[in-house]
Amino acid sequence: MRVSGNLRANNGETLREAAVAGLGIIHSPTFLVGEDLKAGRLKRILPRHALPELSIHALYAQRRHLPAKVRVFIEFLAARFAPEPAWDAP
Repeated sequence: MRVSGNLRANNGETLREAAVAGLGIIHSPTFLVGEDLKAGRLKRILPRHALPELSIHALYAQRRHLPAKVRVFIEFLAARFAPEPAWDAP
């Protein structure tokens, strides 16, 4: 694979669109490119050079009087960022 030139952006979506358009290679988390990988629009070329995993935490004062909308949001985050997120599933 030949690669020339360079493109810099501080926006993951911009980089994803550039890669899909064939403008170069990117190092991006799978939540941004998972659908493109599944659809074949993008291809992994360095699978051993994955980005480090990140954690997300929800902090709140107490559980007893947690508003329903906060509880539902926390449950959404837990499902969305499960051990194998939907964007990484085969």
